[in-house]
Parts: sequence; structure tokens; C-alpha cells
Amino acid sequence: MATLTPAAPPAQVFYEVFVRSFADSNGDGIGDFAGVTAHLDYLSSLGIKGIWLMPVAKSPSYHGYDVTDYTAVEPDYGDAASFKALVAAAHARSISVIVDFEANHTSSDNPWFKDALAGGPHHDWYIWSKDDPGWPNPIGGGDPWHPSPAGFYYGLFSDEMPDLNLRNPAVTAELDRVARFWLDTMGVDGFRIDAARHLIEDGPKTQVNTPETRAWLAAFRDVVHQDRPDALVVGEVNDAERTSGSYTTDGSLDMSFDFEIGPAISNAVSHGDAESLLTSETSIGTVYPDGGAGTFLSNHDQPRVLTQLRGDTGAAAQSAATLLTAPGTPFIYYGEELGMTGDKPDEQIRTPFPWTAAAPGFGFTKAAPPWEPFADGAATANVATEAGDPASLLSTYRALIDLRNANPALASSAFVAVDASDPHVATSLRVGGGERLLVIQNLATDAAPGVALTLRSGPLCGPLHAAIVYPEADAATPVADPSVTATGGLAGYVPLPTIPGRGTVVISLSP
Repeated sequence: MATLTPAAPPAQVFYEVFVRSFADSNGDGIGDFAGVTAHLDYLSSLGIKGIWLMPVAKSPSYHGYDVTDYTAVEPDYGDAASFKALVAAAHARSISVIVDFEANHTSSDNPWFKDALAGGPHHDWYIWSKDDPGWPNPIGGGDPWHPSPAGFYYGLFSDEMPDLNLRNPAVTAELDRVARFWLDTMGVDGFRIDAARHLIEDGPKTQVNTPETRAWLAAFRDVVHQDRPDALVVGEVNDAERTSGSYTTDGSLDMSFDFEIGPAISNAVSHGDAESLLTSETSIGTVYPDGGAGTFLSNHDQPRVLTQLRGDTGAAAQSAATLLTAPGTPFIYYGEELGMTGDKPDEQIRTPFPWTAAAPGFGFTKAAPPWEPFADGAATANVATEAGDPASLLSTYRALIDLRNANPALASSAFVAVDASDPHVATSLRVGGGERLLVIQNLATDAAPGVALTLRSGPLCGPLHAAIVYPEADAATPVADPSVTATGGLAGYVPLPTIPGRGTVVISLSP
């Protein structure tokens, strides 16, 4: 009989927070640490066990990815005491906190870079050339070399974000010190490494994912774990799945974001394509065998999910169900659970979070206009409106996160695709924590009657009793018990008369 050996990825569901847009506590139109703290009970009620804070260090920009002081918090958000209060309040609710870490570049306003321009001791903290070397841009933008009175400097993303010279031991030592500061003094539980594949690029070829980049990350990870063995180091490796996954198998990172699963889910749901979805979900378990996949539908750099799905809330709910029952550690972008919309430019993907239906501030701010206008639909896509509606997207997310938190098999990397007689029905067997769960998802809008499930070989042992664990309202619905084959599989098993359209049913198979 085939067996599965589930890995043990982080069990929590993470929530990505843009502090500037989450909640304004002082009426200046800008979200802040105190605002996040005041709404931690909302995140706790949603079932969130970890939050990723987008950049919180001092920066001249609205987004914060260009740091001027690595050990000072952004004054728009509050002070060190209010940040520590946020972390302490999160921990009191068993919510971990990780923060963005910008190792690839600083702001051009950073004192280090100003000293470098003046020929001071920090000159070699950056990358210089007497002439423009003409390197290609690995992300397809303009010339990454920028003129200055001190020569040309390398800034991959912008002339306002010069790249650090991570070949310089002094730079690495300082960033190690910064990491320890955030872990020890500020109390955070880990880091999300921005632009992780770009840290040390390879000369005129401008290659990404270089051996030097991986070695730097592995050494940084060791520093973090020496200080806090339980801290998480997750990296933004925006690349093919096998490349991003390799950062976790070679020890460079604890976890790497998977940039393929989100589009795969959206496309499969949009087209009712069960086979492509199962292929993608199987790949996650294979490429990240130790559970190191950070999975997500969208993030702060991408059009929001509901915008990608052309406003189809049913498809958005089905996409959420797929993410939250699939292998990997899910990261939910703030507002995704409400159906917030937004498309490029980036500011319109990062708009304020609507807490109530009361314009003009929608519960985000009491006084000043918000730093950025609300996205369309805030009068209906808000917490107050959706919280009391059991059919809302918010209620769907809450139920699905509760399901995942209550069933360790869903957090396992163990994933076996199950054949279904309907091409629109994606079915998998999940094993872990002493559980065996069948996850059945009808990606079509029409109901699917009499779907037969076949698993040629697997980890099952009979006899088994079947019962619905999701949706909760259907828990009392009679389900046919399966017959297990000699190879531990299923042969033409029909658990339910009908699978609802755009519906997910999770069935527990217990002795």
C-alpha cells in the first residue's frame, strides 16, 4: 500500500498588511501602528495566525521600500513604542509578526548613500562604475546604471533605490545587526526578504538567482536562526516555480513565495479546468517537499483578485477555497477577503481598507481625507456590511480559515490527486495529523451530479466512514462510505448525489 509522509509547514494563515492603508487612529488620513493594534481582534476572529507588515522602517516614499534608516520606524506610522505595542498585542492573540526586509537596496536619501556620493567610508557599500557598463536590465526596465558626480551607480529598480554591495562584508555585518535589532529589540518573528533573487547579480550578464545570492541568504538565515531558532525567513523569488522552490531545498530560505499558484488558481476557476488545477497543486507538494511554499492569490504588486476575475465574486470565493485547502502556507492580501478591487498603478492596488459603509471615511479615518482614495465598491465591500451576511465573501474566508486551522491535513504537503468523472471537478486526498480528507471542488457554475472518484493507489485503509466537515451547514448530510481497494485507493466512489456549482465539499474519511 502506498504511504505518504507529510512535511510540517507553518500551520498558520498569514495576512499581508499595508500599514498606511489599514486603519488610521489619529485622523491624519494615514494608517498607523495604533490602527493595526486596534483591529487585531478582527484578524484574530478571521483566524489569522501571522501577519506580514509591508515596510515599516523610515522612508521618504509612501511604499517604504527605499529605506533611509533601518533601525527607525516610519514616523507616519508612529514610534518605536507603538510598534512594540502592536507586536505585543499580536503575540497576546497568538499572532506572529514578520516585517519586510530590504537587503537589495536603500533609498538615495539614506545617509550611507549620501556619504558614498561624497567619497566617504560608505562608498564601497554601493556598486560603482566610471562609465555606464551597459548591462541589460534583468527585469526588462530601463538602464540600471545611473549617472552621478561620483560616477555611475547600479540601481536595478530606480535611481532612487541604489543597490547595496553585498559582496562587502561591512554591509553584510550591518544588515545582520539590523536583523538582530528587529528580532531582539522590536520583537518581530521573522522577515520577508524583498527582491531576494536579485541580491548579488552577476556582472555584464546581469544574471539573477546567482550562487552568491543563495550563499548570502543562507548565511543571513543562519544569523536569524542563531538569534531566534523559530523565526521565519521567507523570500520574494519572483521566478519559475522550480527556481523559487530550490531556495527552500538548498537552505537559502525557510520559505519562498510561489508566483505560479495564484494565476493557476484564477485561470482554472475561470475556465472550469480541474486538470490544470490539480497539476499545479501537485507541483507545490513536489517542488517544496518540506512545506516551504508561501502561496497567495495576489499581492501588493499585482491587480487584485476580484479585478483579475472581472468582478465575479463566485469565482473569487472558489479561488479562496482552493488556496485555503491547497498545500503551502497561504498569505491573504489585506482586503482580499472583502473583494476589494484595484489595478495598476500600484497606489490603486494599495488603497485604504473600508471598515464600515459610512462615507467618506468608511471607518478607516475619522477626519482627514485618506492618503489615497478608496477603491470602487467600498460602500458594500466593507467589514460591517459583510460580517453579518453568511453568504458574503468575508464569511466564506472566515469559514475556510477556520476549516484549515481545525484540520492539520490541509496544512500538510501531502497531496494526492484523485480522478473525477467530471472534468470540472477537482478532487484531492489530503493526509496529515492523523486525518484523511477528500477535498472536492466543482469549478463549474452548474451543479455536477453523480461524480465518481477513482484513486488507483493511495494511503487509505478500509473500512472507512465518510462525513462532511465543510461546509458546516451540510455536516449532517448523509455521505456514502467508500470502499477501499487492495492498493489503498478508491474505485468509482460516489460520495454525494450532487456537487454544487462553484462549490467546495470537504469529507473526512475516518476508521
